[in-house]
Amino acid sequence: MSFKTGSQMGRHAFSTVTSASFGIVTSVLLDAVVIALFGMGRQTDAYFIAVTIPTVIITILLLQATRVVQPVFMRKRRAEGEAAGWNYINLIMTGGTAVVTAVCIIGALLSPLLIRVQATGSPHDAVVLSTRLSVFLFFILPLYFPIVVMRATLNSFDIFALPGATKFFENIFKILFVLLLGRKLGVQALVLGMFAGALCQISSFYFVLKRKGFRYKPIFRLKHPDMIQAYSLIVFQLAGQLCGVGMEVVNNTLGSMLGAGNVSALRLATRVIESFGGLLAGSIILAAMPTVAASAASGDREGTKKHLQHALYLLLLVTVPLSVWLGLMHRPLIAFLYERARFSAADTTLVAHLLLLMIPYIFLARWWGLLELPFFAEQNTRTPLVGILITTTLYVIFSLLLVKGLGIYAIPIARSLAGLIGPCFLIYMLRRRMGNLGFGAVRDSAMQICAASLIMAVFMFLAIWLLPALPPQGFGAKVLALGLPSAIGAIALFMSLLILGALSPSLLHRLPPYFGQWPSRLLDLAGYPKDPL
Repeated sequence: MSFKTGSQMGRHAFSTVTSASFGIVTSVLLDAVVIALFGMGRQTDAYFIAVTIPTVIITILLLQATRVVQPVFMRKRRAEGEAAGWNYINLIMTGGTAVVTAVCIIGALLSPLLIRVQATGSPHDAVVLSTRLSVFLFFILPLYFPIVVMRATLNSFDIFALPGATKFFENIFKILFVLLLGRKLGVQALVLGMFAGALCQISSFYFVLKRKGFRYKPIFRLKHPDMIQAYSLIVFQLAGQLCGVGMEVVNNTLGSMLGAGNVSALRLATRVIESFGGLLAGSIILAAMPTVAASAASGDREGTKKHLQHALYLLLLVTVPLSVWLGLMHRPLIAFLYERARFSAADTTLVAHLLLLMIPYIFLARWWGLLELPFFAEQNTRTPLVGILITTTLYVIFSLLLVKGLGIYAIPIARSLAGLIGPCFLIYMLRRRMGNLGFGAVRDSAMQICAASLIMAVFMFLAIWLLPALPPQGFGAKVLALGLPSAIGAIALFMSLLILGALSPSLLHRLPPYFGQWPSRLLDLAGYPKDPL
């Protein structure tokens, strides 16, 4: 079976990826600005340690909103009408914000203990700074609950571009505040930028939902049946996500014990992986959620399988070329992004090597997220929890066994090794429930994607071979070292995907208007017909 990207899921994924790409650009730009101003040392270590748990909490909130709130909201709108759906959103938003606020107050009070556990090897001044930042961040977090609820609600209306730009809004304000106040306030300026970005997201999301008929009316009933149902669905997911918190704490603890700058190096490499993998590949999962949830909730197992197969194809279409590109460009990419001012060539080597070892995680993490969807759609949160417990346990064991011999490199290796086991467990459990999942149907398309990626790699090697003969020096050489192979590789990949049949030519006819008319005209000249749909 050959898969194309002309489906509704493909268009939603493309829309989300397009918006997320702006988040990628601003994320790496933000890190470049921060590292140029503060270097890779105690101050950045303090910030990255402080932001770890709040960031995981935001991720938890987003996952709960998309996996719990979105399916229930869609079902209520369909079965009980618009008013019932909006009342549910008001109930969840009010009660959930109150609960998150209570949790964040406790988190702020416990910040000295939370930071001390993570910053075991950090000096006293860095611990004090990290604790102060942690308190500020916990006070901002309650704003993110209405953000993630409204984001999930927008996705249920097939609106993916604006929610996909979440990181773009946040990063723009962080960059602005760092540039204006960074020299005076240090990394604390990032917290102010996060606060301003949260307010911007709330305003823009609410404005769009208001046009869909939403009006916020506080409904505070913590014992309402819908709230009790949400609690019951969240409890196992929350336990699983707390395992993720444990993994991040292990990262920070081991990194701080291995010397100043290691936490920052690990976080920079992770940010690059999450920026490209999380925002691009993660967009596939966001686009797949409504379709998988709808088919699973209606008991349509064959439809669920087909949606999973198509989502796997889209995931491979994004992650395989991206992984090959990062494998070849990991050092030029880090040098281009960060190697200036207080970021040395030795820092580039360290972060680039960490990035290289994290590449498998791009596919593995999103593959796990895709396989979870049928369980969450059927309101089974216990099975994914078991998988997370297995993965976390293996990760901690591998990290402790390898860190003595491999140092900081043990962490990404352990994460990839543990990440191989979890998806295998979920596939086994899905087969027990649904029979053969039919992933073999993606085999031909997967081979086409791998072949196109191999062709891309060949052309990139040729471009890299030509680089020493070109004249630019300094920063121009960095731009050329990253840009020339990437541009040649992208053209080779795109043409290979079209020629091999892994990419639907009709997709270019559907590109948003801001891309102009040249893609459609190019296809017309090549003789490709327009998609009648």
